[in-house]
Amino acid sequence: MAIHDFMPFDPTLFQRRGWKFDPNLREAVPLHYRVSNRTAVVRLLAVLLLMAVGTVVVPAGAVHADAAGKGGDYVPINQTVLLDTRSGTGGYTGPRDADTVATVSALGVGGVPANGVSALLVDVTAISPTVNTFVTVYPDQATRPAASSLNASTGEVISNSVVVKVGANGKIALHNQAGKVNLKLDVQGYFTTNTGGIGSGFVAMDHIVMTDTRHRFWGLPRKLASGETRSVTLGQRKPSGGSFALPSTAKAVLVDVAVIGATSGGWLTIGSDSLSATGIDYRAGNTSMAVSVKLKGDGSHVVQLVNAGSAIDVVITVQGYFTDSPTTGAGLRAVDASRLIDTRSIGNGAPIAAGASVDVAVGGTNGLPVRGVAGVVLNATAVRPAASGAFSVAEGSFGTDPPILGPVLRFNSGESARSSLVVAQVNSEGKVRFRNTSSGTVHLVVDLQGWFADPVTPLPIATYSRTSVLQAKPAGTAVGTIEYAFVDNSGRLRIGHQNNPDDFSSIQWNPASGLEALTGQPALNQPGGKPVQVTVRHTNATIWAGSQTAEGAATWGPIATIGGSMAGPPTAAMLTDGTSVIFGVDVDGRLWHYRQSDSSPRWASLGSAGLVGSVTAVNIDTGLRIIGTTAAGSVKTTVYANDGSLSSSWTDLGGTVTGAPAALVHPGYRTAIFARAADGSVVVKQQDLSGTWSSNWNGIGAQIAAGPPAVILDPALGRTAVVVRGSDNEIYRVFEASAGSGSWGDWARVNPDYSDPAATDPTVSPIVNSSGNGWMIVYRNFGDATRVYQRQVPPGGVSVASAGEFAGHTVPAPPA
Repeated sequence: MAIHDFMPFDPTLFQRRGWKFDPNLREAVPLHYRVSNRTAVVRLLAVLLLMAVGTVVVPAGAVHADAAGKGGDYVPINQTVLLDTRSGTGGYTGPRDADTVATVSALGVGGVPANGVSALLVDVTAISPTVNTFVTVYPDQATRPAASSLNASTGEVISNSVVVKVGANGKIALHNQAGKVNLKLDVQGYFTTNTGGIGSGFVAMDHIVMTDTRHRFWGLPRKLASGETRSVTLGQRKPSGGSFALPSTAKAVLVDVAVIGATSGGWLTIGSDSLSATGIDYRAGNTSMAVSVKLKGDGSHVVQLVNAGSAIDVVITVQGYFTDSPTTGAGLRAVDASRLIDTRSIGNGAPIAAGASVDVAVGGTNGLPVRGVAGVVLNATAVRPAASGAFSVAEGSFGTDPPILGPVLRFNSGESARSSLVVAQVNSEGKVRFRNTSSGTVHLVVDLQGWFADPVTPLPIATYSRTSVLQAKPAGTAVGTIEYAFVDNSGRLRIGHQNNPDDFSSIQWNPASGLEALTGQPALNQPGGKPVQVTVRHTNATIWAGSQTAEGAATWGPIATIGGSMAGPPTAAMLTDGTSVIFGVDVDGRLWHYRQSDSSPRWASLGSAGLVGSVTAVNIDTGLRIIGTTAAGSVKTTVYANDGSLSSSWTDLGGTVTGAPAALVHPGYRTAIFARAADGSVVVKQQDLSGTWSSNWNGIGAQIAAGPPAVILDPALGRTAVVVRGSDNEIYRVFEASAGSGSWGDWARVNPDYSDPAATDPTVSPIVNSSGNGWMIVYRNFGDATRVYQRQVPPGGVSVASAGEFAGHTVPAPPA
């Protein structure tokens, strides 16, 4: 990027950032890159190679474009026209009216096959609109998204690239918002539904300028004259004698082509030959557009620029490249276009200031994971810029000192809106940073069109994971049904529905997960006034969710991904206003939340606390107390406020525990935390009425537990009860000696009469049935049968050491 075009020049700025400055170029050259952990090692080796021998080749890497068996390989084709309303191509002749839709066949046309296509990379052009308008390109027969694909001002000819799924009928729809406008739609290439012998995976890159006609590193600085054809080589950047080249095997490259300093409207084509050339319509001033450029295949990366307009400068910034094989690179996952951010409608509606940045959350939204994302496909729109300039794009969360990369999305002062396709990498929080490099304010609108999936190593299926149990809210005068959920040892989600809380032989099991492979304990919760829902972790680390078909129903709908990338099973909790929140912890120990009250729920990071596994959440007066553990076994806690923020810093309670702790809240909103210590003993730490935590973890008897405990407040005795699986796999319980005393009775087997070993750790759940308020213990045995022990208390109470405290039941087995 030519720094002096957009901001005051300060060479010391780049020296402080570790960049090398060439005074002849007057441009900053990065000697290192801030990159995602996915490519950090490869990039570091590349930089070391540059320093040693002067040449860097960006490798494709040993990644697969079809990691999940869903295709997404790219096939570049020679330009194919699907629609041109000026000539009648595509079935429409003459300008399109306001609020009208044109539908065109997209499959079996030109180089596009009749089947096996998941999405197209198209070029849409608005020609001489009578008023400012925007065009939306979307799959036919689908609901038109609020997102726009191209913004055009009165009288101009302007184009933009779009990644769009094809409708079930094989057609694409184009909607014109306002006035009259001629429309043209070309295909640059297509993405496959399955991996086969053709196609290419995608490798995202930092946005680096690879050609700039204004600077000597790319030849003699000279504008591209009107009518001129010029050959340029992509990727021959030569700072300090080195070079930065695309791999010789790259089949196509995705670049941002910027036209600088045009004095009138015109047309620029770029391609390895005339048949494969892609065009960019430009207006007076600066225009940019992302395009896929099909390469010759001889490793030369020579392309031709043909200018039909005024004399111009051309800047080409790489966004990524397509490999020569469907078994390398990342595969596209197209999505229905959706709005990610509009700075006009967030906060106080203020635009982005000159030199300022905004982080846009992409990963974790719209069902996307936050890991295994090689790149995201965005349509970015600059709205009402106060000065001419551009945005630079990088992974988010750079603090106050982001790197300066090649610009994308050029805009001009006075424009109503300008759109451009952007493919960018995300950081570990799934964010992309847009930086306004102009000298004035500008609004930003970003829409999601798809993402490129890197391979993800499948997680192992946890054997004998815990069962979750929830009694639903009562419907009218009826007692609430009981719902059970567990993942069996083959990775299937099993959901049981007990319509009669008195009859444990009446459970109905429902298929829910199909052939998806899941792992770990599911979570059950019931958002206010809605059916019970289940969330569970997939073996690809994403979180999946489903719900009853209706409140109280015995049937469940299928589960579907809600995205995220978690290192442990999810935790579900309910705020006092009925908002459902799902929590998860990623591989970096970062806590995430997914608030389901929002109109567009998404995973959002709550920051890193060095956690592992799952967290525990219990209701307190100000929201939820969150409890987790570190890899060293220390217990940490914080408070999640009702507004979705962490209202306190993390408190380290020490300890050396294993597994997720259990927790109970006593009157005064005092939390008691129960855990299994590293030596197997059961320990507790709790708050007093002032909120102060006890200084020590106190042991509860001499019981050795095989896994983490479960706790509940016994409604009959008013005493805390702790339940564990012992080292002999029998289930044991202990009660407080008296309510709130903090002292404990003796541990005893739940079934004192005969051995009933457990294969899973126990779950406890309150229950209301014809006997009143009670509770039950649920686990599975080594035959995978579900065992239930219902707490029963005869009138007048019982001794804590007496037999007959629990009635045992074997739940009917799920169908094979």
